[in-house]
Amino acid sequence: MQIETFMEKQPEYRYMKLPNGTVDVFIYKFVEENENENGKEYLYQFNQFNVKEYDLPEKLLKKNPYNYLDYEPKKMTEAERIDALEQRLKVIENEFSDLKEQ
Repeated sequence: MQIETFMEKQPEYRYMKLPNGTVDVFIYKFVEENENENGKEYLYQFNQFNVKEYDLPEKLLKKNPYNYLDYEPKKMTEAERIDALEQRLKVIENEFSDLKEQ
């Protein structure tokens, strides 16, 4: 878990399904709001991880996302890590492609 600053309010969590059967999970727990020369900023306790969807279904996460603020998934093999990164890249490329078409 770490503390991160955002310029906009964040949801309690984000759950992004990837084509390879894994999910990127982002947990945000509000800490405080500050005002600075750029406007408001929001501090959150933050955790981010990637797991297999069946290891952490969204239904379970939704019940209490803060249970996962310190969660660390089991270590992936190098091949699994490369596969997960390739899948993330494909998702990002598809998002950019969709944005270009709009």
